[in-house]
Amino acid sequence: MKRAHRLRAALAGLLAAGALLVPLAGCTEPTAPAAPFERLGRRAARKVVPRAGPDARVVAARRWGLAAPLEPAPRPPAARPALPYVVDRVPLHGVKVVFLTFDDGPGTDPGFPRMVRDLKLPVALFLNDSVAASGYDRVETLRALGAGVHNHTLDHPDLRTLDDAAQRAEICGQRDRLAARFGARPHLFRPPYGAYDASTLRAAKECGVTAVVLARATMAADGLQYAEGAHHLLPGDIVRAHLPEPGESGVSATRLTARLLDEVQAQGFAVGRLEDYL
Repeated sequence: MKRAHRLRAALAGLLAAGALLVPLAGCTEPTAPAAPFERLGRRAARKVVPRAGPDARVVAARRWGLAAPLEPAPRPPAARPALPYVVDRVPLHGVKVVFLTFDDGPGTDPGFPRMVRDLKLPVALFLNDSVAASGYDRVETLRALGAGVHNHTLDHPDLRTLDDAAQRAEICGQRDRLAARFGARPHLFRPPYGAYDASTLRAAKECGVTAVVLARATMAADGLQYAEGAHHLLPGDIVRAHLPEPGESGVSATRLTARLLDEVQAQGFAVGRLEDYL
């Protein structure tokens, strides 16, 4: 009897020990991650595209007060059109491009080079030494940004009041001054006040000028003024403006340029690089 009792006790102990080894349903931890769901998560993560910020051209336009970014100018024609020696526009057909030129000096507005850089704005500078000499370091900055540098005489006289030798000294003298400073002789020339005579044209050719550049449109305080013909921009128009110098009243160079660009854009034009066409 005692032996049977001991056997039953031992059997109960074994059953109890075995029960401890059986895991409770729902309490086990997986020994490996659920691979299919993990792969799904990785694929979903790869499909997440970071939200794009504003277009850099839009940001630049807003920074300088423009309603819209500047449209890039189309490529110039492979064959340049035949032009007269004295030109105020490049005859282009169906190509809505104009050219911005600035007379005398680079101005002193520190924002102007930043504006040219941000907007990738092609500009041509027609410099006279009496104004520009103190700002040739700023001209160098603009040249590095792609600005063209051209001849506007040494001292800005009305050339018609000078004899042949004096006209040649004004034009060739500034050619040599710019060449010594910037390492290249300018080949475009604008006479002060747009005034010239037969002696001016002879002197210009003797000084290596390939085109005498006037302007059909000029930026004034109240907007664009047109020399002749249509009172609106035409394809290939050369536009002239003046960057304010110290002591001059009026708007800053950047504000003046923004107003000019507003008019150019409102008439549906892009701005091209003058040197690509002349």
